[in-house]
Amino acid sequence: MALSKAKLKELRALATKKGRDEERKFLVEGVRLMHEAVGSGAEILEAYYTADLLDQPAGRPLIQKLSRRTRPLEQVSARELSSVADTIHAQGIVGVVRQKHATLESLLRKDDGESVLVALDAVSDPGNLGTMIRTCDWFGVNGIFIGERSVEVVNAKVVRATMGGIFHVPIVPDVDLPAAISRARSVGYTVYVTDQNGETHFDRITYARKAVIVFGNEAWGVSDHVKSLADIRVAIRRYGAAESLNVSVACGVVLSALHRLYDDE
Repeated sequence: MALSKAKLKELRALATKKGRDEERKFLVEGVRLMHEAVGSGAEILEAYYTADLLDQPAGRPLIQKLSRRTRPLEQVSARELSSVADTIHAQGIVGVVRQKHATLESLLRKDDGESVLVALDAVSDPGNLGTMIRTCDWFGVNGIFIGERSVEVVNAKVVRATMGGIFHVPIVPDVDLPAAISRARSVGYTVYVTDQNGETHFDRITYARKAVIVFGNEAWGVSDHVKSLADIRVAIRRYGAAESLNVSVACGVVLSALHRLYDDE
């Protein structure tokens, strides 16, 4: 069935931040991400696929799952799909998903006494943000809150880089980061700010059971205002000549050490 001009215009609008903000929806492309969306219970409002998808091993099972929960679910031409997809190879499927974000208070209302949250201060690169969400998912982080100057969390490149993590980790975008960190401290969280000049090496810290770990912008790191709210400034010691460490790599390094300490107790 051919898509109408109005529908094509509507879908193409979701490739823009303005369109996503107005509709509170975003596009998901590819078999793996759509499987992750289905498995997470995300609200998939509509989906479009090509005939070639049915020949892929994971394609037909995906369409069967979608057929039980998503309308419209329509087969379209490869040309139509490519005209709305952000990537050259969308793997034969594009879905429209409702934006659903957590709230800061919901992240802070954990009652079991252990919670690891990650805060991001002006992370501007979509690949970095998506990779950090994916890393937080891997290490079982309880939630992420993202400062106002960071890249949009449902940016297409961010969504792809999360590899499905966006559907598994509660995320609060566009927060007033100093206010959010102050609020977390008021309910018992210890705040760790990553800082190249921090006084404590990351693997020598006994992390609190309720911890917020802050990572900063790719160029200038965490802002001075946010640093001033830290209980501990965390450094990753440099052994070579590199000027800095990629922020998504730093995220993985710090989170791996945190869980190693927890697991050793």
